[in-house]
Amino acid sequence: MRNSGATAVVEGTGDHACEYMTGGVAVILGETGRNLGAGMTNGLAFVYDPSGKFEHRYNPELVTIERVIEPEDSQLLRQLIFRHM
Repeated sequence: MRNSGATAVVEGTGDHACEYMTGGVAVILGETGRNLGAGMTNGLAFVYDPSGKFEHRYNPELVTIERVIEPEDSQLLRQLIFRHM
């Protein structure tokens, strides 16, 4: 999935999700394949990771991972998931 400014909520992805992403927001509610964010230069991806496998599946050269702690990010994530439901 390449995202260049759109908002996407998906139930899961294969390999190379958000490849070359240049903007927008992706919410991934299921499993991801390997190499998420390869070539990603901008944008925001929220990844639900109940299995704890994600830290070994993203591309650390261009992507940093952190927990959702900012109130604005938390509110945005809730709204997107609510609309998806």
